Amino acid sequence: MQPTKKNLKKKILFVVIGGFAAVGVVFVFVFFAVRFGWLNVKGSISERNSYFNLQKLSNKDKSNIGDFSIPCQVNVLNKYAPLTAINIYRTLTRGTDEELLRQMIKVASKRFENDYSFQTAMQNCARESDQTIKLPMSAFNWADTDQWNLMKEVFTRDQEIIKKAAADADVSPRLILSGVLGEQFRFFNNRRESFKSYFEPLKILASLSNTSYGIAGLKPKTVGQIETHLKDKTSPFYLGPQMENIVDYKDSADIETERLSRITDAKNPYYSYLYVVLYMKQVQAQWKKAGHNIDERPEVLATLYNLGFYYSVPKPDPQVGGTNININGVDYAFGDVAYEFYYSGELSDTFPLGV
Repeated sequence: MQPTKKNLKKKILFVVIGGFAAVGVVFVFVFFAVRFGWLNVKGSISERNSYFNLQKLSNKDKSNIGDFSIPCQVNVLNKYAPLTAINIYRTLTRGTDEELLRQMIKVASKRFENDYSFQTAMQNCARESDQTIKLPMSAFNWADTDQWNLMKEVFTRDQEIIKKAAADADVSPRLILSGVLGEQFRFFNNRRESFKSYFEPLKILASLSNTSYGIAGLKPKTVGQIETHLKDKTSPFYLGPQMENIVDYKDSADIETERLSRITDAKNPYYSYLYVVLYMKQVQAQWKKAGHNIDERPEVLATLYNLGFYYSVPKPDPQVGGTNININGVDYAFGDVAYEFYYSGELSDTFPLGV
């Protein structure tokens, strides 16, 4: 129940091309980050700053920071040979000395020795040493937040649980995260002081406890509906006999108590992740039976997850929306941030696209 390979490739290609454009900016940041040891935070993501502002340097400062021309030249090379530039970037991040980097750039530049524009841009890099550079780390506003850095750390820590829930439901793990991250952003946006004083230091996600519960903001009523749809063969949300028993309770269980326990279990959030993706999978089934396939629309699935079953009305032109969330000064609809995450490449080493 994932985006088809053909369309997914198109979207991935689009993201990759856009990514190349952003790589040059990232090169500059990484160069100085490596030089100063900004990235030497062992085993931690969330302690890194979201934005980096390299202030205008005095002559004294320049003597300590190294050669500005190197990141500038890598940036130029990125426009002509992005794959080669990426290889140099990877070498740079390993802390390679400047002489080796210059040699790599020199060899890579040989192909363009008769290209006037290339040569002019490279020569101009020698004069790029006195400037103010304000750099985002990502092309996505929400990815430049401490909240997302915390989520990345927790999702990576929970990866086996997330992958198990995804495998049990036969969906992409990224679809699960596209629903959970919106709920977390929504919570943290309204409780910024709590985030800084409690959640960030403890490296934990928010577990909601008002009308919605757990890390995924699930309502017990919604969970009950998911469970009913799993058993009801007449329901448009029915997934088939193979899924009927996936969340069965023990015969002796107090179902309402056990249900709440499942979705508020912070130590083992398996059921929180599983119910998110079962909801989305049931909505996929409903729309497909009505003749509208939204398997390739993570933004629509996240929107409907946010709104609830009542608002899931199959139509040929589904709209993206949901709760408005202000992230880092930018307004997002719930479905918007889910869409950007799904195709962003964020956490793709752990949760690859198309898997």
